[in-house]
Amino acid sequence: MVMLVAPSACDTKGAKPAVPASRTDGAKVNAGQVTTAEAFCDVHASDDKALPFHWPDLAAGSTAPRAATAWRWINVWATWCDPCIEEMPRIAAWRDKLAAAGTRVELSFVSVDDSDADVEAFRASHPGAPSSIRIANPEARSAWLSSLRLMDGSIPIHLFVSPANRLRCARAGGVREKDYGVVEKLFVE
Repeated sequence: MVMLVAPSACDTKGAKPAVPASRTDGAKVNAGQVTTAEAFCDVHASDDKALPFHWPDLAAGSTAPRAATAWRWINVWATWCDPCIEEMPRIAAWRDKLAAAGTRVELSFVSVDDSDADVEAFRASHPGAPSSIRIANPEARSAWLSSLRLMDGSIPIHLFVSPANRLRCARAGGVREKDYGVVEKLFVE
């Protein structure tokens, strides 16, 4: 079993963590060397070895997105997680940049907040925030991640699912501008 852990990510409600370091900062790479998917992802597998992806138990009123017809990027976040909020516009911009280059990526945000009211209040104060579905409860999050052979850890969590509906990459921790190149490569593996 693989444990997703990012020490500087959000793991307690209300905590104000430092800006997360890119997980690839810890990878042994030389200047100018491109980070690999193996260094970027906590879990990385080809379609033939990757687990099928499925959605968690969702809160009442949340509906799982339709079956993907392209790559899907799932971002697990919360309104109280500053690194999660900080990276949302970046992720959406990257999706648009990938689309402009001919790679369609369906982006889904999955909140782990305690209530719909928390998410609605956040969206009211952040009108540009993307829509999000919400996990039913913390136990549902743990059970969902466990069913994907991942251990529940800090957020944000990024899940990259292939068009064949296979979990190809799972990463705990934020993404930073310098991570775009490796994300771009994930979608053409």
